[in-house]
Amino acid sequence: MTTDLGVALDAMAAAAPGYQKAVAYSEGPVHEVFASRRMRRLLFDKRVNFQALLGDVIIDAVANKLKITAITSDSDDRTALIAKVDEDNSMALVRPAVMRRALQQGDSYLSAWPVLDDNGDPVPGKVCISVHDARTARIIYDDENPTQPKFGIQRWKFGKRVRVDLCYEDRIEHYLSSVDGSKAMRPTDFEPYAADGRDAVEANPYGQIPLHHFHGTGLPGEYGEPEHKSFYGTQDTLLKLKIGHMSSVDYHALPQRWALREAGSDTAESADLDPDDFATVPEAQFPRNRIDKPSTLSSEPGSIWDLMGIKQVGEFPPADPKAFLDPREAYLREGALVSSTPLYMFDRTGQIPSGESLKTANAPLDDKAGARKTSFDGTWRGFYSFVLKLLGEDDAPVTLAWAPIESTDETTKLSQAKQKQELGVPVGHSLVEAGYKAADVEDWLDSGDGGLPQKVELLAQLGSAVRDLSTAVAAGVLDKSTVDAIVSQLIGDLSDDHAA
Repeated sequence: MTTDLGVALDAMAAAAPGYQKAVAYSEGPVHEVFASRRMRRLLFDKRVNFQALLGDVIIDAVANKLKITAITSDSDDRTALIAKVDEDNSMALVRPAVMRRALQQGDSYLSAWPVLDDNGDPVPGKVCISVHDARTARIIYDDENPTQPKFGIQRWKFGKRVRVDLCYEDRIEHYLSSVDGSKAMRPTDFEPYAADGRDAVEANPYGQIPLHHFHGTGLPGEYGEPEHKSFYGTQDTLLKLKIGHMSSVDYHALPQRWALREAGSDTAESADLDPDDFATVPEAQFPRNRIDKPSTLSSEPGSIWDLMGIKQVGEFPPADPKAFLDPREAYLREGALVSSTPLYMFDRTGQIPSGESLKTANAPLDDKAGARKTSFDGTWRGFYSFVLKLLGEDDAPVTLAWAPIESTDETTKLSQAKQKQELGVPVGHSLVEAGYKAADVEDWLDSGDGGLPQKVELLAQLGSAVRDLSTAVAAGVLDKSTVDAIVSQLIGDLSDDHAA
């Protein structure tokens, strides 16, 4: 019978190659693809590497648009608890890193657990948050209800061996490999582990799996895909073009020459000379010609083709760089299209669009980033709700404020905020939506008349209303007592709105 440990280890092993490939196409190196086995062998032997990977351009294009500006709960005390945990765990740095890793690999994980004192008791107000690579952690979902996490696994090195924790809603199981860590791949390679005053099976009093799954492209109960996965083929193509171009550069510096001999001359003569002087290859590597003599024809930069009976010399023209650079632009456009990444992000030296052109160019990217934000938002709210539960605040709601996805300059941003304020949107709310930090906006409003333009507008509207009502009284359409009641109610409503 397959155990949960076996299921989790098998799932991690099956997913590992995909994660490793995603990291390789982001950080390198990647496996270079060649149609010619001879070219592949030649470059491998010479340890040639011309890799310049563009996966990070696609990943960062989305990651840079995902910025959380504020995290709040339904009370100041709960919001303060979140802020303290964030400060203790450097979450201002952790949050962007977690989301970027989820974009790079497809999945990323965070775990939270109370900080324990020497007696194993939770330290009040303290929570330890840990970041997990997708290759070292995984949530296993229930086959019958895929949206429901069944349990989670965390795996990490422990000296020369490996520690594994299985995390359930009601317990946490601890295991240690009984063999060397690199060989621990099966359930039989692990045994229950009890140490530091803890049992091998530890109770989970919080009723929730402490491991949280971040994925930007997967549906609930599924796993994500690397943001740059659609660019893999383009990256292989660009790399092949670059390798071909770089291989031809040697022929530009040292052109390959040829010499034509007179009929009847012996081509074997130059093969006996020092190959270093004449840029020929060692005799043992020469292919044999029709008369079983070494051939002096070598396809090497700076070499000379010594043909029968030298009566004319010349050189072969090297490959035109346009043969590599022109297709590169076409393939790069294709990669930008399939990855929903603006072409200008791959080449910042050209003309960068602005205004409406920038908005149009960024539209597919903004749509994609908006979808990723929606996915991450739910996971972050669930994570911080669990953090509050660890601190004794059960069922606490959490709200996140995000910076705007759409790329706009400062002038446009402030103009949009002003238009919203003219329509009645509170000053503070409009500034937070414009991307300013909620704490900064609150300080501005507390230290000055941040809402003065709206207050003046409201007073002007009230004055106009009173004049109109006075005209109606003079005309006998309305009774003065009725108008007084209307004005009193109106002033009361405005006062309540500002107090709120």
